[in-house]
Amino acid sequence: MAKYTYPHCPECDTVEDWFGIRLPDPYAWLRDGKDPRVLDFVARENACTDAFFPAEDLRAMIAELKARAVKPLPTGITPWKDGYIGTMRENGDYRLYRLDAGFRATEELPRAEELNGLPLFRAEACPADPDILAMMIQYPGAARPCLAVCRVSTREVLRVFPSLFSFCWCSGDGCVYYSSTQSDPVTQQSHSVFFKYDPATDSSTTVYEDDSYCIFGEVHASRDGRFVLAEVCLDYAHARWVAIDNNGSCTLLNTQPVEWHYLDSVDGKHCFITLSEAERGAVIAVCGRERTTILPESALVLCEGFSVAGQLYVIAMEDVSSRLIRVSDGSRIPLPSPHGALSCTGRTDAGVLLAFESFVDAPRILLFTGDTLSPVLLSDDTTHPDLVVEQHFAPSAQDNTPIPYYLVRRKDVQPDGTNPTFMHAYGGYNVGLTPQYTEAISGLQVARWAENGGIYIQCTLRGGSEYGPRWHEDGMMMNKRHCYEDFIGVAQEILRQGWTRPEKLAICGCSNGGLLMSALVTMRPELWGCVLDSVPHTDMIHFVEDDRGPMYITEYGNPRESREMFEYLLSYSPYHHVQERAYPPVYIQTGELDNNVPPYHGKKFAARMQKANRSENPILLRVLAEGSHDRGKGEVYWQTIAEMHLFLKYAMAGKMPSPDSK
Repeated sequence: MAKYTYPHCPECDTVEDWFGIRLPDPYAWLRDGKDPRVLDFVARENACTDAFFPAEDLRAMIAELKARAVKPLPTGITPWKDGYIGTMRENGDYRLYRLDAGFRATEELPRAEELNGLPLFRAEACPADPDILAMMIQYPGAARPCLAVCRVSTREVLRVFPSLFSFCWCSGDGCVYYSSTQSDPVTQQSHSVFFKYDPATDSSTTVYEDDSYCIFGEVHASRDGRFVLAEVCLDYAHARWVAIDNNGSCTLLNTQPVEWHYLDSVDGKHCFITLSEAERGAVIAVCGRERTTILPESALVLCEGFSVAGQLYVIAMEDVSSRLIRVSDGSRIPLPSPHGALSCTGRTDAGVLLAFESFVDAPRILLFTGDTLSPVLLSDDTTHPDLVVEQHFAPSAQDNTPIPYYLVRRKDVQPDGTNPTFMHAYGGYNVGLTPQYTEAISGLQVARWAENGGIYIQCTLRGGSEYGPRWHEDGMMMNKRHCYEDFIGVAQEILRQGWTRPEKLAICGCSNGGLLMSALVTMRPELWGCVLDSVPHTDMIHFVEDDRGPMYITEYGNPRESREMFEYLLSYSPYHHVQERAYPPVYIQTGELDNNVPPYHGKKFAARMQKANRSENPILLRVLAEGSHDRGKGEVYWQTIAEMHLFLKYAMAGKMPSPDSK
């Protein structure tokens, strides 16, 4: 019998026919977020979650998290006037700041009144007039970001362009280039149009339009100002590339979709990392139909790159840790730690700014000039000499594929079955999950967790980019179940070695990683002692009807396409696999304004789990009224992650608050 009493959630008699298979959907009515009945259900669920957490515990946890928070560092740094401009993520929100010569934030950038309260993700100044900024913004509940072109001195918004995925200024013509993508979840069609806006004439013109299927478009400017490269993305790996010169002439660089990553254009040749012609990546120069290899494939997986002082450099991965490579001779530039993550975070006149962090090295910004790699800004100078970082491999639960995972622990921690263990993974969309100082969903600081006797596990599941295109393809479409089997395989190995036991094993993920959490708790509930499930996909039959369905079918597949695809998606769709059985403690969190994964996914899953659960463990639902695809902003953010930390703390201690103690 359930220990906790949840709000009553009536079932409906909706039954759909899919290829002759009758599929009940008892909580279909929860899809309409504006229905008064749904609003009432959400209010009662939030009240139930409020009552779960003792007020004093919550206040203390919020204070503790704020006190030990790592100082955020700016990203997207670009020169601006007499200093720089960069984005800071603070309290779950994105804001633009002026930066001094040392890249320290001095003040928040003045913004137009109509942009107050909106997240500002990135900004760049017009090359011809630095008082004009182009910035990526997000309106509440909007399906996609927008491009706002603003005059800073007057706090005036000159133009707003919708449905944005990318923008860049071209120094050659002083125009901002951007893409606009339109998707139709009914027809499953999606295409992108590329524009340029000239602030001098206040005019926007089409520079390239692609009528064929495309889930989004990206734009990239060459350093010499001669070209803008338009990336027409067919899925999360493959694209058609178009070079646009200052005269507006367009040259299609490839007829077949390829997986390329743009570096720069040199002497009219466009340089790319290619993962189509080389499984782990090579660097090629493209001129018309001609391809010239300038860095051949090696054991490293090439990820991204840049040019400095006329030379090309690439960031590569070696068993899920970053390496910096000089393209001209293949030599390696030494990094602060062998197990770390490196990424481009901005530019200066002197070189490229690189962000670096590891599980035990706090985030820092390094300036790379081509000759030197120097630290310029550090978020925290705490050292962790008593911790060890190890990488191991475990057999996937189904096909025994070796799955890499990192294990972080204190040196004296032994495999005696008593250690609280926190597992995190993503596994999808060709996104690599690299070492991180702070786990981005719950805000758990890896080193602090380990120093307090916990074990941190980060799994490298198939579906990501860590080992090249085949690794991604082995975790998508009709291979998606591999991701869940990979995670289960790592968990079983950790348990077999005696590092922990199921009731001490917590798992955490969001978005596609939330789908992972939801699938794991329905597939193998007996393995987990705590589940933190943020903004998850859970209904893998109806996600195609969401605004971003046309984008996501390229990763998951389309249940409308065939009975085979429908049955495969149904085989792991978490909402459809909730059964009357004992479940571990589960904290499900979503947001009413989520522009990526609509909140009905979390609501339907929670309602079904609460009714079906036959254990005394809590199944909580937290719905953020102003939350997007995140954990909220401001004080809401702090409360959300404090609830996650408390839920984890109670679960690891085996002492969940009793409803009778309130």
